[in-house]
Amino acid sequence: MLANKKTVAIDKLEPGMISASDINVQDKVLVAKGVAITESAIERLKQSYIVDKIDIYVDEEIEEAMAVKKNTVEEIHNNFNEFASNLKDIFTNIDKLKSTGMDDVRAFTRKIQDEFKATGLVIRDIVLNGSGNDSIYRHSVNVSAIGFILGKWLGLNERDLNLLTYSAILHDMGKTELSDRIIANEGRLTSDEFAIFKQHPVIAYNIVKQIPYLDPSVSYGVLMHHERGDGSGYPLGIKEDKIHKFAKILAIADMFDELSSGRSEKECKGPFDTLQILHEESLGKLDPTYCDMFINHIVNYFMGEMVLLNDKRTCKVIQVQMNDLTRPLLLDDNGFLDLRNEKDLFVEKLLV
Repeated sequence: MLANKKTVAIDKLEPGMISASDINVQDKVLVAKGVAITESAIERLKQSYIVDKIDIYVDEEIEEAMAVKKNTVEEIHNNFNEFASNLKDIFTNIDKLKSTGMDDVRAFTRKIQDEFKATGLVIRDIVLNGSGNDSIYRHSVNVSAIGFILGKWLGLNERDLNLLTYSAILHDMGKTELSDRIIANEGRLTSDEFAIFKQHPVIAYNIVKQIPYLDPSVSYGVLMHHERGDGSGYPLGIKEDKIHKFAKILAIADMFDELSSGRSEKECKGPFDTLQILHEESLGKLDPTYCDMFINHIVNYFMGEMVLLNDKRTCKVIQVQMNDLTRPLLLDDNGFLDLRNEKDLFVEKLLV
């Protein structure tokens, strides 16, 4: 057993760290002394406002390895921006993609999937920053990240996770064929401009289906990612049972990034509003099973985090009300603050 100990805040824990004492939650041992801490145990600890920090075993070699391995949100953000630049290079060589196949996309997928495994940091970066004004390249990287993470939560096998990621990477390729004016004014288009905009999945589909030896599921995800369960989507207007599972996953990832980026037509006041809007969209439009899975997992990453209220108070998230996602239970210097009883307050943003 390692002799040295170190006290670590709950939000700094990483899977694989070794507990230096029994960790008790609600009078039950969640992690025993000397046992590796799992991701699910970390999620449980973040839901408990009683435990703020714990002791773990370390030695100098492990400390050094952890320091080298540890990423920050800023590093994730910078890496994702670099991925966006790489993706632009891929999209500008469409003829190469059609003639030589998916070699470049496969290599790109392997590279970015390694980054996606830092789930908590990825989610935090997208919640904090979204994709800004880049509705093609950085947006496609973010959608790939969220799609990959949701696919893992849904239990997709490795092959399907790869195909889903290909579909996510390529899903908005059709936007590169539209005018800069249409792309720059996505949320404020005339009816004629919107009719043109709605063709971008078809444009991308027609490109993707020409890539040799590519599984058809990739092109289906690309074509259908704006379809909705009630038939109100585009370009086909098909309903729930006709929509491919990749497209259902990408629809959630696409909307999550647009809301987080402030590019959605829907008014969104902050990260909890984003979850509420997704929940409302699951009542007929987005796949309800996939949406519930996504929201329930995302909520775990909000537990124990610091947030800023619209009155500029800083609070800690203690509990999220699943039947009222915008009104969490918080903790500040004066004690508990239940937003269900404070209708003028809302969570403005997540804090780093």
